[in-house]
Amino acid sequence: MLRSLAVAALVLGSGEAFAQETMFRLKNATGYPISQLSVSPTQLNFWGPNFLRPPVIKPGEAREVSYRAPTDYCMGDLKVSFADDGAPAVWQYLNLCTLQKISLHYDRASGITTARYDE
Repeated sequence: MLRSLAVAALVLGSGEAFAQETMFRLKNATGYPISQLSVSPTQLNFWGPNFLRPPVIKPGEAREVSYRAPTDYCMGDLKVSFADDGAPAVWQYLNLCTLQKISLHYDRASGITTARYDE
């Protein structure tokens, strides 16, 4: 627990000095309109601000997404909030340093999230 808090404090303190503009292509294969995206270091649940600009990404659509990526870690989680007010979904253990294209899949009934790269 203390280690997680220390890492979160390090991430908080890193700020803009340890961030770089990063871009990737996101395909919404969830079946639900995506309204928000945020990232956290893997398994810390320390979510940064929403970096998705309107309009929502409708099911089946793809969009170039850019955000200020930290340079002090590569493995991160991606949290998606949906425009239909369904519960947010999380994709874990994504390599944010090499991410170029990703297709997000989600089974709301089971809560299972999967991702496919470079589709």
